[in-house]
Order: sequence, then structure tokens, then C-alpha cells
Amino acid sequence: MKNIPLHKFEEPREFSREDQLNTPFEIARIDNLSEMGKPAVPHRHTYYEIFWILGGAGTHYVDFDGYPFLSDTFFFITPGQIHYPEIVKPLNGYVLVFTDEFLSMSRLEHDFLRGFDFFHRIDHAPTLRLTKEQARPFTALCAQMHAEYASDAFGRLVVLQSLLQNFLVLIQRAYNATPMKVDLRAGEKLVQDFIRLIDQHFVEKQEVQDYAALIGVTAGHLTDATRETLGIPASQLIHQRLIVEAKRLFAHSNRTVAEIGYHLKFADPSYFARFFKRESGLSPTQFKAYYQEKYLLHRSP
Repeated sequence: MKNIPLHKFEEPREFSREDQLNTPFEIARIDNLSEMGKPAVPHRHTYYEIFWILGGAGTHYVDFDGYPFLSDTFFFITPGQIHYPEIVKPLNGYVLVFTDEFLSMSRLEHDFLRGFDFFHRIDHAPTLRLTKEQARPFTALCAQMHAEYASDAFGRLVVLQSLLQNFLVLIQRAYNATPMKVDLRAGEKLVQDFIRLIDQHFVEKQEVQDYAALIGVTAGHLTDATRETLGIPASQLIHQRLIVEAKRLFAHSNRTVAEIGYHLKFADPSYFARFFKRESGLSPTQFKAYYQEKYLLHRSP
């Protein structure tokens, strides 16, 4: 089995014009992409991707969970996440891809994208469905970005940056307004900061006190906040992130248990195997067999 493909932004895609390859932002109509009719191949990116689905049917698999393609639904893919679609009825809508650098060009803070609940959150589903009324402004914004992207108008890059910023902020507002979103509580901001730091440092920092020191609180206070907000101890969030990465590597690489354990800073392969089984319910061997059978990863593109 080959390693999981890693798509980089600088690689040309079929909806890129030659003169646009140096702009780290792209938008296209999904229904115009021939790649959507090809057999699905699990892959990951170095960039962000948003799907705005207006119609069609199927399932979008994101890090081992399947989510149905429904009308007026967003899918959010964070760099590093493994995903692929299984399409039953042709999709229509839009797909946007962009990098941190695209937005930082407009002098936003470098971690601007980590301020949204739909990226870099292992505790949130990577999807959001809206009502027809809620959906209309987003479809209009996508059409506006699509037209601007295809143009050669003066100030095109600045306009695209502004439109994307507005787009992301409005998505967050819609996210906050949905019933699935838990009301803000006293410790949630602290927990959000903690989760974002885990995503950045989970390999080299695996103790709660490491993150508490980065945030400027005690380990006990951080654990109290995660228990109050999510109902689990702080250490479990670190373990969840390690397990997600381990699953990605087991499912999509030829590395051994020992090699993956060492990559994740476990000195003892046996302890790592026990840790994986305790946290996931399956041994590494059982997980690989189950995942390959369930998702048919042995198939050829």
C-alpha cells in the first residue's frame, strides 16, 4: 500500500489558470471539475479547503468518519486531515482552497485561521448545514469570489482577500447560531486556545503542564476548564490528537508500529501499541485491517 498522497498548493489543478498559480487562493464550481467523477483516493493537503455543497448525494469521509453530502452544507478541511468523497449523485456547488499566506498578505495575524471553530478542532465535526435562508448570502459570496477570481481587474488580489475574510467571519457567525453549537461558558476560550496549541505541538508536548505553561495557567485549572466545557480531562484531548495522527499513519503509510510510535515520541513500541488500543479500542493491526476493509483503501486510483 502506498503512502497517502499529500497535495501541495503549488501543484497545478485543473481549475487553475497558468497566470494564477502564484496566487495561494482558488475557487471553482464543483460541477465543472472532472476530478469529481473519478474514483476517490484518500489524500491530505498542506492548505485549507472549503466545500459549499448546493446539491448532489454521497458521503464525505474525513479522518475516519463519514458525513453525508446534503444541500446547503459546508465541509471544512484543515491542513493534514485525510479526506475523500464517495459520490452517489453528481455534486454541485463550490470548492475554495487557500493558504495561511494568502490571508497574511493582508496583514492579518498569522494565526487568524485558528480563530474559527470549523478549522483545527478535533472536538467539532468538520461540517455545517444551513437553512435555505441562511444559505443565500454564502452562495452569492461564492459567485462573487468566483467572478473576481476569473477576472483580470485592478486590485483583484485585495478584493479576493477581503471577500474571503468576510466569508469566513460570516461562516463563524452562522456556526455560532446553529443549535449544535454549545453556548459559550466561562472556560471555553481557554479550552479553545488549548486545542489549537495541541494541534501545533502534540508531537513534542504531551503533558498537560506543558500547555498550561504556554497559556499561563496551572495544569489543574486547565483540566477543570476542559471538564467543565467538554466533560473530559485535559490529558484526553492530547491523547485524542495523538490517536488521530496515529490512525492517519497506520491507515495510509507502510510504517511499522515502532516507527509510528517513535515518530510520535513514544520510546517503547509496546507501550505505544497498548496506548493505541486503550484509546481507540483496537490494536494497530486490528485497526489497519478494519480500515482497509471498510474503506477499500487497497483499490487503485
